[in-house]
Amino acid sequence: MVMKIRTLIYNIGIGAVLTTGLTACGSDWLDVSPSDGVPADGALKNSATLESARVGLYKALKGTSDMSDYYGRNMFVYGEVRGEDMQHSIYGSNRADFYYKMEYSTANDFSRANSVWQSPYVVVSRANRIIEANNLSDASSNAATINRIKAEARVLRALAIFDVTRVYGKPYLQDNGASWGAALSTQTLNPAAKVKRSTVAECYTFVENELKAVIASGALSTEKTEGYVNQWFAKGLLSRVYLTKGDYANALTLAKDVIDNSPYQLWTRDQYVHAWYKDDAAHGNEMLFEIAVTGFNDWNDREGYPYLVTEDTDKGPSGYGDMVITKAFSDALLSDANDIRNNIVAAPTSQKVVDANTFLGRKVYLRKFIGSTTQTDPRYSNVPLMRLSEVYLNAAEAAFKLGNTTDAATYLNAIISHRTTSATTVTASSITADRIYMERRKELVGEGHRYFDALRRGETITRYTNATNQGWHQVLNADVQSFNTWTFKKELPLIPSMELNGNDIQQNLLHF
Repeated sequence: MVMKIRTLIYNIGIGAVLTTGLTACGSDWLDVSPSDGVPADGALKNSATLESARVGLYKALKGTSDMSDYYGRNMFVYGEVRGEDMQHSIYGSNRADFYYKMEYSTANDFSRANSVWQSPYVVVSRANRIIEANNLSDASSNAATINRIKAEARVLRALAIFDVTRVYGKPYLQDNGASWGAALSTQTLNPAAKVKRSTVAECYTFVENELKAVIASGALSTEKTEGYVNQWFAKGLLSRVYLTKGDYANALTLAKDVIDNSPYQLWTRDQYVHAWYKDDAAHGNEMLFEIAVTGFNDWNDREGYPYLVTEDTDKGPSGYGDMVITKAFSDALLSDANDIRNNIVAAPTSQKVVDANTFLGRKVYLRKFIGSTTQTDPRYSNVPLMRLSEVYLNAAEAAFKLGNTTDAATYLNAIISHRTTSATTVTASSITADRIYMERRKELVGEGHRYFDALRRGETITRYTNATNQGWHQVLNADVQSFNTWTFKKELPLIPSMELNGNDIQQNLLHF
């Protein structure tokens, strides 16, 4: 099916490619212009202008306008509250309510404000301009820098296409990639251009080939580079892609490479809680890639995810308190009193919440986005897109799927031993898929993985089934209390109506 989505991709690519000054109060995404006033056409003439475009590319990862519609907020919220480990709280601003309740239909579809659609294509378009920049005046003298920036752009373009595919397309293993995925745009478009919405399989092929080519080129840095992608993140991302696709052999190979050869190491049990402060000495040990926030000029302010998950306290640095862990997940954490991850959630301090005893005195507010030791305002927090813990868990799951329970136990025990006591470790004969999945949930809670993990495995998500196990969940419609991800009528979100008006984009109608 041919789709006239050129308005979105073309306008973003031409009108916003060099925008480097987006803030929480920025202009509408279709109206922005280059901050340096240079026309986008022909602006990339040397490594200096390429570096300017690089800054704009990384800013687009947060999202456009109020910087909330991608990794600034919505990608994490979508991945968490559609699952069963985090939920929307009655004490908050309702910014997570839409995803949590899933009260939408074909008549009331996914609005642009709530979608993860617009900004991934901003990333794709800006990346395309960087990748296409040829005949630069200092191409010979600054070849390594230019090649590195272009390689980074290819990685982020692959990430954006992968994200759109896994949000809007069925999981690969459900139908072997036959369903509609993302619209592949691999070059800057002219106003008359038309592109197809490619299949999930076609999108995976593109993402895999891009990442393999970039890794093989050797153009990416192999050093720890806060705020920028490097060779190790590219390999970790490819491991994530292979795991999502069900290619367990390649997922394990890439994960082992990162584990064995990268400069990263797992936080120890003693480091774990304090390492979430971005200026802690151990913080960078696990962070393969995180969005770096240096201050109010590049933070997401009150629209950002860190502010969303932080308690709305009576005084001191606080947030909206929109999201909390569920009672069922709290029970899972508390089942092992020695697990240090019990200490990255905090009990309510607001008197109205304490008095209501809604959370039964439990720790419910996530403490992974806590800024620095000198500036504890959550808005100063870096936002992690990949930690080494995920790579270990990828390796454990992939090895288990391949029947290699010895290696699976080794990789899982690395996580367990760094979070709790050796009494809870597993052996090659005792390890189970459920234990791997639960450790993944405990380790990565709040980092945007849960719904995507359940979706790729075709799991049933159960928030509650009756008043006895409802915990502090709100009253939900019956269809979203418990559902199998592959048969659920709202398995996939709807493409924003603003993109459908006047276009021929195929909607995710599914079972409506």
